[in-house]
This record gives sequence, C-alpha cells and structure tokens, in this order.
Amino acid sequence: MQAGQVVFLSSIDWSAAWQRHQAWAAQFAAAGWEVYFVENTGFRGLRASDAGRVFRRAKRAAAPPAPPHPGVFVVSPMVLPPTARAFRAVNRAVLVPRIAARLRELGLRPRPLVIAYLPTATTLALLDRLEPSRLVYDCVDHFEGHPTPPRDLKATEGRLLERSAHVLVTSPFLREKQSARHKSVHELHHGVDEAFFGAAGPAPGEYRRFCYFGSLWHALDYRYVAALAEAGFEVTLLGPVREALPRLPAKVRHADAVSSAALPAALAPFDGLLLPYADTPYNRGVVPAKTYECLATGKPVLATPIGGLTKFGAHFYVEREPEAWVRVARELPRLETPAQREARVALAREHSTPAQFSKLLAIINAP
Repeated sequence: MQAGQVVFLSSIDWSAAWQRHQAWAAQFAAAGWEVYFVENTGFRGLRASDAGRVFRRAKRAAAPPAPPHPGVFVVSPMVLPPTARAFRAVNRAVLVPRIAARLRELGLRPRPLVIAYLPTATTLALLDRLEPSRLVYDCVDHFEGHPTPPRDLKATEGRLLERSAHVLVTSPFLREKQSARHKSVHELHHGVDEAFFGAAGPAPGEYRRFCYFGSLWHALDYRYVAALAEAGFEVTLLGPVREALPRLPAKVRHADAVSSAALPAALAPFDGLLLPYADTPYNRGVVPAKTYECLATGKPVLATPIGGLTKFGAHFYVEREPEAWVRVARELPRLETPAQREARVALAREHSTPAQFSKLLAIINAP
C-alpha cells in the first residue's frame, strides 16, 4: 500500500501521555501519509469529574489548535457517550456526520485506511461515513474488564472485528482472546524512539530515586509507591493526573507531564523506574506503552505481576507484594550488573519504533 491517507479513530486525546496512537500517527506522517487523528469518542458514561475535560474538548472543537505534529490533523469530536440508545441516535444522525464533514474540510478523500481503537457504536457509525479501503482494529485494551462497559460491548466489538482486515494486539492475553474471533491477529508493540537510549546514564552507586511516568489514575496500585517512600526512597510520579491521587507519604512528589520529546531527559536523573499497575481484569490485557521506553534506558524497573509484564521477568524485577519492592530496591547495588543493563537496551533496540512500523506496514499490506 503506497502512502495515502490514514484516519485514526483514537481512544485517547492527542494531548494525553504519548502512546502507540500518537507514535503510529507520527510514523505514518514521517512516511509521507496524510494523517487524520480523531480524538477519543468515548466509551463509558460521563461523570462529574469529566467536566473539565468536556470544557477543554468544546474549546478545542470551537477553535481548533494548530496541528500538533507535522503532517497530522487533529479533530476534537463533540459526541455523546455510546451508552444509551438515545445518545447513539443523536450521534448517528447529527454528531457523527459533523465529524465526517470536518474531516472532509481538512482534505480527507473517500476510502482512506482507518485504524480504530474503540469497539463502540460511535466507531461503527463513523466507519459507515468513512467507508475505509482497509480497516485495522488496534486492540490495546481488555475492554470487557472495564468497570462500566457498554451493555452490548461484545456485539459492537464483534461487528468491528467482522469489518476489520487485521487485528493488532499488545499482549498474549489479548492475542489469545481475539484469535478465537478473527483469523488475522498480530501481537505488535509500537516500540521505542531512539531518544530514550540516551536516558540511561552511568550506573549509580546507590539506588535512591525512582520514577513512574504516565497517566495517574485507578489503573495504578499506589501501595507499591507508598511502600518505597515509607522505606526512605524518593519517588516521583511524572504525568497528568486523570483521577485524584490518594494520600501518599511526603517522599512521593508529583511532577507535571512533559512532552514526549522532553521525556528522555526528564528520566535521566532517576536511578530506577516503576510500573506499579493494579491487578485488575482491565489491566490483565495490558502491556504498558512505556515498556520498551523503560528498557531502553537500561535502568532497573520494579514492576507488578499483571499478565502483560510477567513475560519481561528476565529484565524487570516483577514482584507481587509492596514489601518485596522495598527489599529489591535495597538490594539493587548487589543485584544490578552491566550485563543486565546492556540486555535491556539490546531488547529495546530490537523493538525500535521504525522497526515496529515496518512490521505494521507489512501486516496492513498483507491480503
């Protein structure tokens, strides 16, 4: 498939922590494609805590900002949650046509390549308008494990799978699940940008400063963070606060999110990195987007044993209890070796973003 036009029907906003959605979009743009990035169209019902986000979305929709990345057009859709029959009717009759019209105004032509993330009625309505030449379902979440999924999630995901030429997944759990429903399922991570290989720095004499980077919300188990801080380690939570943080020890500090370009430099001063994910049905299908970024730094990584992280046990310190994190952190001067750091970096290099993007194009081009 030659460079043309590609539409991302995303499950996150462009301004969110950099994930595969933005990474793939940036790679397509660099390869000469015209990229149209439709931000999150919703999955669950609205909550009072969403008021600020809704206001920001309305503001962007009314006065679209300049393209955030060369070759990428971002559309901030105003739609209702896909959780009620009346909401879906309004979306299909009024709001989805407006999104399609906005895409046409930006230059979208008929029959683009479409990469979809949300298995919802809104996505299906958008696909009816876009009539893609080829559809790829990039399944990065275990949606059935979400606390409040749409009631007919299995049916809407089934219709999305029927229309998809290929399905991408991020974890063995999701590969097994979707392989039972689709004949072309591929486990593929988006990889890591070259800049992260410069974030390693020399091995420290002691390991005192740890960092989690990414969104701060209920997907995290803050008990692990608190245990490290109570044991005297310095912990930084670097990223956007999507849900209010619990009360944490004084040695835990929050730092605002930085751009993807600035992130490698922001990670350089830390002695180790953290992946404190909660063991929930939703997280069991997750391989965090930051996995290979962590590996690329060469730094030791303390992780929890959610399904997608256990396969990295040879490179991460995967522990089930918060107290075990403290024990490992104290023993890192003895446990860490140059060979371990080099092995992490080598695995990350095998999964560079350009290498993974080449694999993606090969999948898309397959019959």
